Amino acid sequence: MTCAVSALIRAGERSACGQRFLLTPDSWREMVEGLRHASLPLLGLWADGARVHALFMAETAPLIASIAVPEGRYQALSPVRAGADAHERIIRDLWGIEAMGAQGGGAPWLDQGRWPVTWPLRAHPPPAPAPPDGVEFTDGAVACRAGGVMLGHGPADGGFQAPLYLRLGLPGAGIGTVQVRMGYAHRGLCARMRGRTPVEGARLVSRIDAAASVAHQSAFAQALARATGSEVSAGGNHAAAFLAELERIASHLEVLTQAAEILVDARFVALAASLLERVRRACRELCGRRFLFDVLPPAPDAAHDPALAAGMVETLHDGGREMMRLFNRPRGLAMRAAGRGVLTAAVARRWGIAGCVARASGIEGDVRRLLPAYRPEWVGGHVRTEGDVASRLAIRLHEIGESTHILGVLNGAAKPPSSPMPDHGAGEGLGWVEGPHGPVWHWLRLEGGRIAAWWCGDPSLGHIQALPDILSGAMYDDVTLILTSLGLSAAGADL
Repeated sequence: MTCAVSALIRAGERSACGQRFLLTPDSWREMVEGLRHASLPLLGLWADGARVHALFMAETAPLIASIAVPEGRYQALSPVRAGADAHERIIRDLWGIEAMGAQGGGAPWLDQGRWPVTWPLRAHPPPAPAPPDGVEFTDGAVACRAGGVMLGHGPADGGFQAPLYLRLGLPGAGIGTVQVRMGYAHRGLCARMRGRTPVEGARLVSRIDAAASVAHQSAFAQALARATGSEVSAGGNHAAAFLAELERIASHLEVLTQAAEILVDARFVALAASLLERVRRACRELCGRRFLFDVLPPAPDAAHDPALAAGMVETLHDGGREMMRLFNRPRGLAMRAAGRGVLTAAVARRWGIAGCVARASGIEGDVRRLLPAYRPEWVGGHVRTEGDVASRLAIRLHEIGESTHILGVLNGAAKPPSSPMPDHGAGEGLGWVEGPHGPVWHWLRLEGGRIAAWWCGDPSLGHIQALPDILSGAMYDDVTLILTSLGLSAAGADL
């Protein structure tokens, strides 16, 4: 059935982007019905004002189905792909385009009633109604039925958590209900990207998420290259892969350090923090800054010093082995984090979760295998089946060793592009990479050398939608640890 749905999409009108096909309303409805019986993963859903686009992974290549929405409506995908829910709510918040038959109940994702206009990406957005009165956080009927204690989790409670808010119902010792409220990290990037040159857009993209800056830059650069019909040199591909693996190591070390601090493992904290500092110093010496902003075309500032990188690789190799020993020792992180925040494979598939979080739940897959700079034997194949915090930390620890090996192989082959990527022309393209916390996707359309439409898919959107399942039954004191193990980025989810 999966092949039949893929064939149905490819029977549509091919667009300027060779991976996108325009369907008729009847074909779209047939596709939605076919998805009930197919395993085709949904990777993203977005709008550009005139059309709605759905991104799938078909066999070994991404595939986009599009439908025109002249009346501002389309048949919802959330009844057959639960992960579409947040996307449909975001489309409605930004464009006012309705998903008919949606499962989300019409609740907003971004617009919490404080915007000056409604549907701000429309050509002529109407004024917004008066903002709601009273307290900002109220207990809904579902939460009230939980009984027991109602607790919040988020920066509104005075902490330093990511800008998302959780309302947690605890009828007993464990969490019974979870309500997620988003929109606080929204920066209007879809609106800000329109009309910008690719160079200006690249600088915005690199700041979507500091922990995945290279991933977003690389996916954006790929989309731009495909839109303009340009080619990236082998040295440029190797440079992107080198920086991506350097970022992956830094992000994983950050998560491991934070988790060890929460679990009060002082020896592990000291080692992981020292390795993270070593990587940050190497980033500054290689690229001029500790966080890897603006290091890939079309706005590159990076250099490469093979001797400096070789010393860092040796330090990471030795430090990684010691971290593994500390992790698995009696009363180490592996034992103390076991059984907490379980994400089953079925729930991960339901919400379209991929990347290292999915691999900790027994789901194989790594989009690095689709990129030219990587050899198939370098990545993938290592999974855990428990799906708990310990498994997610163990996968990150394994990937530090894996990425350290890749850095050693690529060192010397990574060379910045000899000329900047073209930032002119017209076209449409899709780019993707495996970010530290999961796949990152960028789609854009150029008109007259400027960005006419843009979309970004970040793994945090799926992780946040799965929180009611992951936190169900968990202890309240474990919430911060569970969120840390997922590597959540509210900014990546809200854009």
